Amino acid sequence: MNAILRKTESGLQALQVREGTARLPVRLRTLLLQVDSQKSRQQLGELAISLGNTADIVDKLLEMGLVEIVPGSELATEAAPVVEATPPPAVAVSAPSAPVKIEPPVLLDEEEQPVAQEDLPVSAKLPEHLRPVAALMRKLVEIHLGIKAMLLKRRISHCDTEAELRLALVALREALGKASNTAKADTILQEVYVHLPMIGLNRPKSF
Repeated sequence: MNAILRKTESGLQALQVREGTARLPVRLRTLLLQVDSQKSRQQLGELAISLGNTADIVDKLLEMGLVEIVPGSELATEAAPVVEATPPPAVAVSAPSAPVKIEPPVLLDEEEQPVAQEDLPVSAKLPEHLRPVAALMRKLVEIHLGIKAMLLKRRISHCDTEAELRLALVALREALGKASNTAKADTILQEVYVHLPMIGLNRPKSF
């Protein structure tokens, strides 16, 4: 029998007596204080053992009329336990991700195109012996003029003929001259002049 126990009226009165011969022994009083209409007979027995008593002290409280069985608890504890069906584990379903919004490409003006997109090779139509010259001119633009001369670098890449490349060289010399001075521009372009001398002039820096 594992019914729930509660204090009787006599048990409550016994706890009020703190002196005299009617006072409960300490071991009975201590266990009686633990009776709270929640603990079962078995639980109180285990508690009594933990306090250094024997489990039959619970029976002593019953015999003395200090505790009683909560009506209906005895039948409830003896009935077959109801086993609740365990629901299957919930499968975590991730929320559908929001559709990725694809922004349309932004078309920049020619002056606003980023340098990273200007890594164009020299024109395949340019005579083969002039392609290294065009590549050198592009390199000089990157070193000495940077992002400001992006259009000039593109112009060099688009040169298909020697005449176009010479015009681009003139523009490059003017840009270098503005960045520093004409003498320095000619010094920078000396290697280019070796391969692409200016037509009709003996000194490159005179054009």
